[in-house]
Amino acid sequence: MKQKAASAIQCSTCRDHQYVVFNQKGKVQAEACKCVACEKCHGTGRIFGEDSDGISRIRICECADLAKKLKLFNNAGIPGKFVHEGLSNYEITPPRHRSLKDALTRSRTFIKEFVQMKGQYSQGLLFMGEPGLGKTHLAVSIIKELILKHGVECKFVDFFELLKDIRHGYGEDISESDFINPYVNVKVLVIDELAKGRNTDWELTILDHFISSRYNDDNKVTLVTTNFKDQLENEIGQHDKGNQRTGISNASTRYTLEEKIGPRIFSRLMEMCKKVNLQGKDFRQEQF
Repeated sequence: MKQKAASAIQCSTCRDHQYVVFNQKGKVQAEACKCVACEKCHGTGRIFGEDSDGISRIRICECADLAKKLKLFNNAGIPGKFVHEGLSNYEITPPRHRSLKDALTRSRTFIKEFVQMKGQYSQGLLFMGEPGLGKTHLAVSIIKELILKHGVECKFVDFFELLKDIRHGYGEDISESDFINPYVNVKVLVIDELAKGRNTDWELTILDHFISSRYNDDNKVTLVTTNFKDQLENEIGQHDKGNQRTGISNASTRYTLEEKIGPRIFSRLMEMCKKVNLQGKDFRQEQF
């Protein structure tokens, strides 16, 4: 049986995606490729015409859908270093740990189910594992696809950086809600580096408001990455390291996620997200 020949790529710039992505001032941005030229509206996104009664009306052109997706993408706040990351280039080939392949499959399944249920999907993913395993790579790749292919409103936030912005805002008379609400209300949110930092009472109060607001709205989906593990996996991880441990450990090996964020927030997070555990060697250390 002959295989169907792959269609030739018409535009070498965007590879027929109709958009190009780039890093601008530390954030991933996108714009329509030069190959996109709508003959109906000539790039305005609006079509002027008369209806059956002879009344002039304006209707939205089909090409406006791309403009909407690009606007959502540019407002998502994805860090610039992830400009080229996607599910297709997440490395899982041996000797990578088999858990990474499972994490990739879970990510693809999440997108498929979210789209099939037309956004009526409330359980996110909690990527747990030590640094350098590609947790943020996967989370960012998910929202990239949801935005650019399906037009879903998504945002990315490094919670530790958000706390810094809130502190800075106090000096400029900017309320906490001005910083928090855009993330609380978005359909799909990536919270990166959860539990990073000292986790003072003030920080945990902000986090509790953050998580509780999204928990109480069952129409919101949250994707989380953290270097901390739950109790059982933390004990197993320490046991497996055995004699390899040098006596010098970082916070993610000394504390569980529940210990860092408290039982109330942890309990709600476990209900909001399915755990995805990643194991293996640090990608970044191997590169060096």
